[in-house]
Amino acid sequence: MKLFSVMLNICARVVTFILLFIAILRKFFTPDGTLLLSLHDIWGILFIGLVSGVAFGLFYLKKNMSGREALLTHCAYFLIVNATLSFTGFHLGWFKKELPSIALMEAMFTVIYILVTLLVYLLDFNEAKKINEKLQVRKQRQGK
Repeated sequence: MKLFSVMLNICARVVTFILLFIAILRKFFTPDGTLLLSLHDIWGILFIGLVSGVAFGLFYLKKNMSGREALLTHCAYFLIVNATLSFTGFHLGWFKKELPSIALMEAMFTVIYILVTLLVYLLDFNEAKKINEKLQVRKQRQGK
């Protein structure tokens, strides 16, 4: 059940960051600042979020990964989500099959990937810190 909760959480974060990133780009880089998304665009964003959430299960395949295994898992996850974005983006016409357009999409994807990864890390770190503090308090109470 925890794995499902984490996957759903990742999906929600990815969708939120994509929509936020699109809104910011449209606000500052379109003349009138309008944001028009079709139903196909919304489904595409949800699909990318869903794949991101499900693919995050890779991190739960092995409990204690070495640094090398964690790096390989991150690379595999990055490639899976990037391939999903590329497939969906080409299919829905989000970018042209030209180098500047692909480079911009990759840059946006990388920024969103880093933000989501950083957010997950910070939340996990904060959770571990709270657990350690509770354990210290419990240990002190038992010592008295």
